[in-house]
Amino acid sequence: MSKKINQLDAATIEEVLDDNNLFVIANPTTGLAKKATRDQMKTAFGIVKTQHIAVGSEGDTLTLSALADREILLVVRESAFIHESPDSSPDSSEYTWDDTDLVFGAVLGAGERITILHQAY
Repeated sequence: MSKKINQLDAATIEEVLDDNNLFVIANPTTGLAKKATRDQMKTAFGIVKTQHIAVGSEGDTLTLSALADREILLVVRESAFIHESPDSSPDSSEYTWDDTDLVFGAVLGAGERITILHQAY
């Protein structure tokens, strides 16, 4: 017996976490349904970690075009959390983000590690 998507039984946490199971995505207007893997769903709805090791020529600006239009959730510089600046002039513990460039309040040194958590979409 077939069921409409809104008539399906709810999955358990164990079933959701099982990499062998697929997710169903459907358009409620057309009724077209497709399958998606867990990795695809992580890409669509997850949080991604991007790491960068400074080479020393970046100055105070790290250009991250791959993160364009993504929401930055957290930036760690070496072992310190840094905060988004409330204005366009960050101090040494802050950064600004313009959807392409992270601008730091202090020049990046060679070998300095930057970790960025951002939304995947």
